Amino acid sequence: MRGCPFFCSLVLDMNLLILTDKDTVEHDRYRLTDHRAEHVRAVLRAKKGDFVEVGLLNGPIGRATIEQLNDDEVVLRCGQLEESPAIRPTVDLICALPRPQTLKKVLITAAMMGVRQVHFIRANRVEKSYFQSPLITPEKQMPFLLEGLSQGKLTQLPKVEIHDRFRPFFEDYLPSIEESCPEGENPIKLLADPETTSTLKDHYISGDARLVLAVGPEGGWVPFEVDLMVRQGFRRFTLGRWTLRVENAVTAALSQVELIRIS
Repeated sequence: MRGCPFFCSLVLDMNLLILTDKDTVEHDRYRLTDHRAEHVRAVLRAKKGDFVEVGLLNGPIGRATIEQLNDDEVVLRCGQLEESPAIRPTVDLICALPRPQTLKKVLITAAMMGVRQVHFIRANRVEKSYFQSPLITPEKQMPFLLEGLSQGKLTQLPKVEIHDRFRPFFEDYLPSIEESCPEGENPIKLLADPETTSTLKDHYISGDARLVLAVGPEGGWVPFEVDLMVRQGFRRFTLGRWTLRVENAVTAALSQVELIRIS
């Protein structure tokens, strides 16, 4: 494993060691034997007794002490941990299911930038074969979600769902989610569309609002899809003058949201 290029890329991108229940030895001790252990050895060049930054999946963050370190494993003992900072606003992402290599990037970006839920959907310009990819299964998605959390220094795992029918998702599934929201928390629904001149700040001015962002496939939405989403309350906005790849469009949209939030 130590010579694998993909393995090394995961190590180099790590800013926070994400610990899971599977790593638990005791209630406050964790054993690492994978790329995270290699990160501690080769990148941090840590030694026994050193501290490293850690986060419990869907839980607090803090520092852990290295109790044991060798070529086979790293054993950590977690001290006092603090709650992971909340990411506001809460963003749900709707994305036309992209090709597998792009899907990996979107998963990493969504976790890294604090997305709450990701809904991958079928669209007219989505290849049917994409729904046969192993990456639509939770166990295959997990490494990329964890890489994103580690890079963004977050611990809250995004919920990921796959929807293979376009119209039922928008007419039946999405409204049912909105109806279950607490009163006053209905989201602002935004649709990235290069055919409009409206910008994000024309529709979103409150840094506390819950958002649903929709990003289309590489070939764009077809008119029927745009019309249906607009009827469901989505407001169109432009990401700029450029034609972007899906992973870049997701990053651009989330970045615009963050800029408004902190301004």
